[in-house]
Amino acid sequence: MDVLVIGGGITGAGIVRDAVMRGLRVGLVERGDFASGTSSRSSKLIHGGLRYLAQGDIPLVMEAARERRCLTEIAPHLALSARMVVPVRGRTTAGLLKLRAGMWSFEKMAKVEAEDRHEIWRTEELVSHIAGLETERLQGAAVYTEYITDDARLTLETLKSAKRHGALLANYAPAVSIEEIGRASSGNGGSSSTTGLRVGVRDELSGKELRIEATVVVNAAGPWVDEVRNLSGGAKPRIQLTKGIHLVIPRERLPVDDIVVATAADRRMAFVVPHGDVVWIGTTDTFYRKPEERPTITREDVDYLLAAVNTNWPEARIGDDDVRGAWAGVRPLVAQEGKSPSEISRRHEILIEPNGLVSIGGGKLTTYRQMAERVVDQVLERLDRTADPCRTADIPLVEDGEPVAMARTTLGEDDVKVALEEECALSVPDVLERRIRANLFAADNGLSHVESVADAVGSRAGWNDQRRDREIADYRARIAEDVAWREGSQ
Repeated sequence: MDVLVIGGGITGAGIVRDAVMRGLRVGLVERGDFASGTSSRSSKLIHGGLRYLAQGDIPLVMEAARERRCLTEIAPHLALSARMVVPVRGRTTAGLLKLRAGMWSFEKMAKVEAEDRHEIWRTEELVSHIAGLETERLQGAAVYTEYITDDARLTLETLKSAKRHGALLANYAPAVSIEEIGRASSGNGGSSSTTGLRVGVRDELSGKELRIEATVVVNAAGPWVDEVRNLSGGAKPRIQLTKGIHLVIPRERLPVDDIVVATAADRRMAFVVPHGDVVWIGTTDTFYRKPEERPTITREDVDYLLAAVNTNWPEARIGDDDVRGAWAGVRPLVAQEGKSPSEISRRHEILIEPNGLVSIGGGKLTTYRQMAERVVDQVLERLDRTADPCRTADIPLVEDGEPVAMARTTLGEDDVKVALEEECALSVPDVLERRIRANLFAADNGLSHVESVADAVGSRAGWNDQRRDREIADYRARIAEDVAWREGSQ
């Protein structure tokens, strides 16, 4: 095998798709389910890069804008345009004029199409569009186009595209060891170099371990990047984790038609995002100690977001009982000493270990394709070979048949069949949390479907009654855990 990718989130998915489309023999292994970590727990927005303009990170602004355009072309069904409204408050209109100048600069640099350029709403127009908004010191708003995506579905469609081109994929297959193989030497005292790595991989379903040899191994394990680096020897940590949570409420409780930026108590931006019959609110940004698929949602996290919403919509009085779902994820950022979570750059970094392991940390959902292209360029350099040029910006993710709609919450027999036969779903959460986003967006968090899904998965996987019942109980416990911050929750 030319390349083995460790990590089945959006970064690993992008890398394996790019590599196989350039003619390399590629495989990917993932410790859990595909997109089960950060890549199903983002704010689900494809940012154009405006927010980085204020930080002076012009290259990231340009890259994010370019990649946003690319995603709307290769996966239009997963990039739904929406207006983003940024209210401005102050004693004068100076803040609004400053934001307008920033918007003009961004659109010039990003080559934004005329129909997507910003507009300015004065106070009267703003409150007519956004009902219930606090009007104190309100000067108006800048309004521009952003995009909503389904992060887990984007990851799955990227992996499915890689599979159609010949990549080998395995979920529930954690890497447990990495060792050098095939040293080539020029003689006694001469130089030597490795010609590849051997990765020990455990099959979580059978408990068996197998070894995979590859000329180049790419570590795209997201929050677990440093843990994978340590498998091949001690490595100084490079990843700083920060946690972000989101709350889901019925749209009838906050009936907005546009994405609205709500200013939190610490002046950070919180997004209020409408989609279907729900609105999600996020995100927080706090340091987190260790990588976890399901980081803890605390009372403090929830109060921070509820306060932001209720300060901006004082009559809404959104409370605990309005929250029908929640999610949390950790961002694998490249550590920067002395910076707060929100100040740490979202740029990525490629690391080469002494044994040749290629690791990538940092980055953003929006720029995943460009990140993957750079990693594969590095892989080709290490392979010392030429290959087909990168084509991931030109070839649609879905090349035949109907694309799967994003953020589905309804469940039919055909939906479950696709999840099991074409998308490697192996458990109840695989279906209800990532193939169907029922845990987040369905009125009952998917609980009315849990038994039928367990029957379908169990029939295919050969579960006994005890395993079926355990899967049902585990899913119900996961839903309860998402709102365990409520007083009296078990």
